[in-house]
Amino acid sequence: MNYLSLKEASEATGLNEATIRRLCKKPASKPFIQMKKGKQGDMYTIQANYLFDVYPPLKPTQNPAYTRVDNDLTSLHKEPVQDYTALLAAKDEIIELLKSETAYLRAENSSLREENRELKLLPPPSFPATPVTPDNGPNQSEQQNKKSFWKRLFS
Repeated sequence: MNYLSLKEASEATGLNEATIRRLCKKPASKPFIQMKKGKQGDMYTIQANYLFDVYPPLKPTQNPAYTRVDNDLTSLHKEPVQDYTALLAAKDEIIELLKSETAYLRAENSSLREENRELKLLPPPSFPATPVTPDNGPNQSEQQNKKSFWKRLFS
């Protein structure tokens, strides 16, 4: 919403500032008024659309740098649209880069999933029943005859 000071409102409507101040003090005007801190203290600001509903503007200003907008959802004066083609081209380039990176990551993800499926299909690794030790015949027989603590305890 675009808010005007009392001085701006009086210039826009051609009325005295005291008249605008009386409008601001009415109870029905309270939702459309804001108090702002200025150099000389608090000052009233009034919503432009409400002001022009109550008091029509003196004359529409024909400033080529601004265009009048009669929509309550936008400000009263709107700056002209700038040329954003270079910015849009850069954003499009970034979007394409992100899309290609996303496609690469999706392909990588699917290949990893396929590799995971293949690994799950392989039989589990089998270990030899007797541990192999290099050229230690007596150690092999000792290890085979050696019982665990619990087997020695309960047998």
